Formats: sequence, C-alpha cells, structure tokens
Amino acid sequence: MENRAKKIMSTGIHDFKELIEKKYYYVDKTMLIHELLKFSGDKVTIIPRPRRFGKTLNMMMLKYFFEKHPHQPNHGYLFDGLAISKHPDVMALQGNFPVIFITFKGIKDSTWSGCYEKIVDVIVDEYKNHKYVLEHDALDAFEKDFFKVMIAHKASQNDYEKALKTLSELLVKVHGVKPIMLIDEYDAPMQSGFEFEYYEKIKDFMYSFFCAGLKDNKNLEFSVITGILRVAKESIFSGMNNVATHSMLSDRFADKFGFLEHEVEDIVSYFDLPIKLETIREWYNGYRVGRPKQSDIELQAFVRVYNPWSIIECVTQKSLGTHWINTGGHFLIQETMRHASAHDKEDLMNILEGKTALKRIDDAIVFRDIYSDSSSMWSFLVFTGYLTWKTREDTLGETTAELIAPNLEVRSSLRKMIIAWFNNAKMNRAKFDQMVFGVRDGAPKTFLTLFQENVLASMSFFDIGDDGENVYQAFTLGILVSLAGTHEVTTNRESGTGRYDVCIIPHDHTKAGTIIEFKKYDMEREEPLHVLATQALEQIKRKKYTTVMRARTINKIVKIGIGFRGKSMAWEFEVEEGGVMVRHDASHAE
Repeated sequence: MENRAKKIMSTGIHDFKELIEKKYYYVDKTMLIHELLKFSGDKVTIIPRPRRFGKTLNMMMLKYFFEKHPHQPNHGYLFDGLAISKHPDVMALQGNFPVIFITFKGIKDSTWSGCYEKIVDVIVDEYKNHKYVLEHDALDAFEKDFFKVMIAHKASQNDYEKALKTLSELLVKVHGVKPIMLIDEYDAPMQSGFEFEYYEKIKDFMYSFFCAGLKDNKNLEFSVITGILRVAKESIFSGMNNVATHSMLSDRFADKFGFLEHEVEDIVSYFDLPIKLETIREWYNGYRVGRPKQSDIELQAFVRVYNPWSIIECVTQKSLGTHWINTGGHFLIQETMRHASAHDKEDLMNILEGKTALKRIDDAIVFRDIYSDSSSMWSFLVFTGYLTWKTREDTLGETTAELIAPNLEVRSSLRKMIIAWFNNAKMNRAKFDQMVFGVRDGAPKTFLTLFQENVLASMSFFDIGDDGENVYQAFTLGILVSLAGTHEVTTNRESGTGRYDVCIIPHDHTKAGTIIEFKKYDMEREEPLHVLATQALEQIKRKKYTTVMRARTINKIVKIGIGFRGKSMAWEFEVEEGGVMVRHDASHAE
C-alpha cells in the first residue's frame, strides 16, 4: 500500500516517454511488440479501434522501442521492468531501426486546400525529424536539394504524395537498415473529406500516398497503421496484397488496446477507488473483441475490454459519468442515422432499453455506400465504440451479430446524442421536451402542434420522397427515442385486424398509451389532408389497433390520425378512457 502515492493516473498524455519518465501509472501493453514480431509477419498491419482506446500511446511506444536516431539517446531504459523486457530475443531489436512516424490525429478542415496544407505540415515535420540525413555523404547533392525543398513547403503535390517512399529510400542509404513506418489515425483526413464534400480529392491523395510508401516498397521493414475505421481496399489500398487488417472482429491484438478486466481490478485496488468494481464494470465494461476460443464458442467468451479513457477519468475524478462520450461525436453516425429506416430506428430504441438487435456488420467501410447500405449505421456504431455484440456468427465472409450497448455510459449517452440530432436548432430544448412530454402525459394536442412545427423545421422535403410513411415513422421514432426506458415504441406490428404505423406503450400501465397512423396524399385522388387525417383515425378504430393496449389493461388510449403531403400535414385525434371517448380535436388548417 505504500507505493500508492508514487504514481498518479495521467489524463491525455499520449507520449510513452513522458508517461514512463514521470512515473505515471502505466497499463503495460508492451507485449504488442512481441505479437507484431513473433506472430504477425505482415508487411503492413492495420489496427482500427474506437477513439480513446490507446492507439496513439501504443504507436508512440513502438516508436521509442524501435527507433534508431543519431541525435537522440537510445530509449531502451523506458522498457526496464515492463513485460517485453523479459524477452531478450525481442529486446535485441530495440533501437535498431530508423522510424517514420506520421500522425493524422486532428486533421480536419472544411476545405480540401486547408486539409492538404495540414497534411503537408505533418509530412514536413517528419522530414525535419530526419534532417540529419543532410549531414551524410551517402546522399548526393540532388537528393539533399530535394530534401530541402520538401521541408521548405515548396515541393509539388506529387512529391508529397511520394513522401513516404522517398524518405524510406533516403533512410536506407544513411542507415543501411530498412525503416519501420508507423502511421497513426490514418482515416481522419478521409472522414473530414467525406464530411465536407472533398472526399474524391482526399481519397486520390491518400491512395497515392499509401501506395507509393507501402506497396512493393523494397525499402520498408514493416508498417503499423491505426485508425478508427477500416476504409475498404477499393478506396485507398486498392491493389495492395500485403495489407492485413485486424479490427475488433479479429482475435489478433485483441488484448493490446483497451483495458482488460484484471488490469482494471489492479487500477481499482491501486488507487483505492471509493466505487465498487461491479459498478465500474456496469458503467464501462462490455466491449467484445476478437473471436471466442474454440473451447468457449458455445459460451461466446470473447475478450472483453474497458474504454481506457473512461477508466482514467473515473480514477482522476473519483466519480462515475459519461466521460468518453463527452470527448466528441461522429459525423458519419449522425448522417447514417438520418438516412436510417423506421425499422432500424425501432431496433436502436430496443437496444437503448437493454434488448438486442440482430444485424449484419462489416468492418470494411465503403464511403460511397453508406447511405444506401442498411448495415452501414450498425457497422459505424460498432466500430466507433457505441455498440458491441452479445453473440456473433461469421459465415462465408459475413458477420451477423446480436448487437447491444456495451455499458451504462454508452447507453445513456447514446440516447442523449440521438435526441440532440433530432432536436433541430430551430426548436429549442424546452419546446422539444414539451413535445415529447405531450406523448408521455397523454396530451396529444401539445404533441401534435409541436410535432408539426418540428417537421417544418427539421425534415427536408426531399427526405420524404416516395416512401413518405416510412420517413414519417422514422422521424417520429427519432423524436421519441428519449422515451426508451419508460415506454415501448414500435412500428408496423400486428394488432387487431391490421398493422399500425406507430405504437407507444407505457411500461406503467396507469399512464396513457398512443397509436399513430399516417396517410400520404394521393395525387390521383386529391383528397384534402384533413380528410386523410380522418381516414387514418377511422382506420385505427376499424382495425382495432388498440387491441395491444387493451391486452395490457391500459385505461387511457390516445388515437392519432395524420394526413400529409411532403412537409404539410393535418391531424385528428381521440382520447378514450375506460373504453369511452372523452376528447376529440382536429387541426383546422393545412
């Protein structure tokens, strides 16, 4: 117990050298080196993991282990007493290689020119790190002049695209040893390009950059690349047959990123946290990584990890909270969510209630397909850390998984995040809450008045298209996601003699339940919207959609009919209690 005061938990320190020299608490992941050298054998290894899972720290650790630099001391002392130090054959390789270290962490810009400038800055910084080559006679005058042009920001785009290849050639001339390339957060510029609509330009640049440096490069010892998403080979690794990707689906490196159960147990004990381990487990554990061992297949015993950032913040603040989610959002998830079907939104609401959803997931992201491929949203949610799997089956190259929220932190935060996406800036939070509470409290006119306002503010006319009822259902589910936990919200389920559009059933059966039916304007019949609203309401009654409510002894039932054409709508509702209609109202303008 005397050692507890000797170390403190660091927050936001990604430099392995600083972490060790200042004696911060370190969860030993140095056996990543052993696994890379002894069991990998791949020329190019890509390891995607969610943000804040220790990728940059691990990459910096690799840099200090392998790096041979004439103007820097050997860093072998940093590994004294760590797990890798017990493997002398591996330690014999320490400090034997020049290292090219590139990080695209934080590369984001609203324009291609701005993004390109930031990428060039990163490349130039790494060239400056190897400026000592200008002192070496192994380089001729032409090569030295070229190097100077590169670090002066005066080279052509073609030269910067070939920066990895050129630098590796020069380092081999100087050192007589092939360099190791470490590229951190490789997909950050790709995501920025997609978000700000210069994806094709950044894709072309990164394709040339990686192909020149990694494909058939005789001057490369090996390369390790990390990121959040695995960008499909068709995008930037086309034609490269020397790339091995180990996502969270793979058992390779499964325990090298994120904190394991025994590591968290050690942390809780070391820092004497005033929070029970079981509570910490409920809040932050639950990520599945890799495949279960053959003996454990029936038990689906995957490696389970904690998000390191959440644990670090829990230790430093000595409190529970949504630490990881608060570090940032994800544009791609938001966009795929916006394009998701009503069925997908319903499944997400089930997950927020602690249930599962069976989905196909793919760790190879093809950006051009993200809005047309229904699995995209689920894949993004898994590989960015918002969902994980309870069980999974891999058949013929496809993965089908029972998806769940990994823990309480993510479940509660995901609910807030989804609500924020559907809470348009033109409708303040107070009004948004009032709209949702209208459903919760059995006040349909309040709900419908504000719902109509939100439709006008938030839904694009072109979003509605030909599949209007599905879009309205999806939009309604997105708004009502905040009721997950207190209500069961479903769509297109059988009740009575038909299928309702939306049904909102309270877990507390003393509260009001709501049935909503939509009717789309027909160009041929040209019926007014208020007539469509009446027809929708009559359909609820005629087909006895309230049967599901009565079976659960729900006394107060709200029936809502909505007629719509694009973003224009009319509504009509009835409220019954004990089987007797006690209130009726309708909108009076279209």
